[in-house]
Amino acid sequence: MPLEIDEESDGIAEVKQANKIQPHRAIDDSSDIQQNSFREFLIKNRGYILFVLTSMLLIYRNNLQPLNFLIVIILFFWAIIRLIARTTIFSKGELSRDKPSLKRKTKIFSLVISMFITFIIVSSTLFLNFSPQVGGDSLPYEVSPNFRDGTFHNLNPTDISSGNVSFLELLVQYIVSDDHRSPNIPLPTKEFEKLNLEADEISITWLGHSTLLIHTNNVTIITDPIFGEDNMDPLFFGPMPFIYQHTYELQDLPEIDYVFISHDHYDHLDMGTIKELEDSEFFVPLGVKAHLLRWGIDEKNIEELDWYDEINISSELNVALTPSQHFSGRGLFNGDTTLWASWVFNLNDKSIFFSGDSGYMEEYVTIGEKYGPFDIAFLESGQYNEAWNNIHMFPEEVIQAGIDLNATTILPIHNSKYELSLHHWDEPLERVTAEGERRNLSVATPMIGESFVLGKTIPNRAWWTNVSDGPDLFLKDNLIVGVIVVPLNIVSIVWIVLSLKHNKSLNRSIEKVTNSEEE
Repeated sequence: MPLEIDEESDGIAEVKQANKIQPHRAIDDSSDIQQNSFREFLIKNRGYILFVLTSMLLIYRNNLQPLNFLIVIILFFWAIIRLIARTTIFSKGELSRDKPSLKRKTKIFSLVISMFITFIIVSSTLFLNFSPQVGGDSLPYEVSPNFRDGTFHNLNPTDISSGNVSFLELLVQYIVSDDHRSPNIPLPTKEFEKLNLEADEISITWLGHSTLLIHTNNVTIITDPIFGEDNMDPLFFGPMPFIYQHTYELQDLPEIDYVFISHDHYDHLDMGTIKELEDSEFFVPLGVKAHLLRWGIDEKNIEELDWYDEINISSELNVALTPSQHFSGRGLFNGDTTLWASWVFNLNDKSIFFSGDSGYMEEYVTIGEKYGPFDIAFLESGQYNEAWNNIHMFPEEVIQAGIDLNATTILPIHNSKYELSLHHWDEPLERVTAEGERRNLSVATPMIGESFVLGKTIPNRAWWTNVSDGPDLFLKDNLIVGVIVVPLNIVSIVWIVLSLKHNKSLNRSIEKVTNSEEE
């Protein structure tokens, strides 16, 4: 009890002293007042500031970085609310603008959230309705056996979500960050070099993700071409591509004769790249033509196909569009209005399969029987997860698909460019090669940008194992930081408790002084 009396006495003295010096503040220079106010703010809130900083550091060191993003967002909104509270907005009936009531804070918070939601809705609506990047509106394809009730369908009923993982489990997995989901240094790649080919030889070059260059002396093919750095952002949320030691531009490659698209997702169909290829001929699944037309591609340069349609392009190249198990869409309301597919190429009497995106399906056996055996199969292997295992293959399923297709060699694609799932960036390559060795199936693993001749020595070096994890992160890995951060966090809590206790005592003192003056 004596402690409480002393605190109260000190509080009364503090209030009286403040009242004495208050008149003199009016003559202070305004800049001094601002500096003093900022200094007073830091001193008054030092406990809270230290608590936030040390807590964020602890979160960062424990691989929970997404929670820090959430904290930053909360602090941003808190700052906005504080700034608005200094204005006259919702101040009617308030005793002081410096100390807004809970009712006013609630009104300001509701205003800020409403403005934020309005911004997201308006910007999304404007983008989806006016940005050419979304593409065109596909027409109904009632003549296709794969088109029913306004949308395309997989051969077997397929849900995008497998139901094997709950939303809460998946959310927790995303909250727990992992430095190995993307490389922490520029990814080793090779500079593209055009090979000198003999008469019927075919060179293969993987340029990352699902972009493949297939080249002969007379024909150059490219699949799902994605170049540039901003092609994964329907608005501004898309992931950036990994940094490569060597970058690739279309002007660095041989002139492209034929472009083959598997489906219209942003990581496979890029408006900017398509426009650069306007003089090439395009072969696309049903419905994708609408996107290309909106982007200025001449209709006579576009050929649309349905599953198992075949076309002879030249004396040395004929192709077939074959099924995949996936989905499509570039906007909120046009899901599955365009077809998704895989491709079969017969080039210079070599059979080549390109999977596009797909979950594992028994139809690979049918494709293998109809068009195999394949000299090489480019099979998607990456961005898989139990939550969506129906639409992306796990590495072990990739090997089974290669066996079903009767492929001599497979090359795992759809990896090493974007962080679209939760696995380590190099896990698909590691698991596919291990399973291929176990099941005696040849797996080609060229470096990105490395060219090789089909039918000759297949590159199979495990280049990803030599990629460094990057330099140690000081705040995350330093021992001294780890030792002091917890005590500092405890100190901040003590400061906060003492500050709250002091403020409570000060408020009681103010009430006493006020009451005594009234008397």
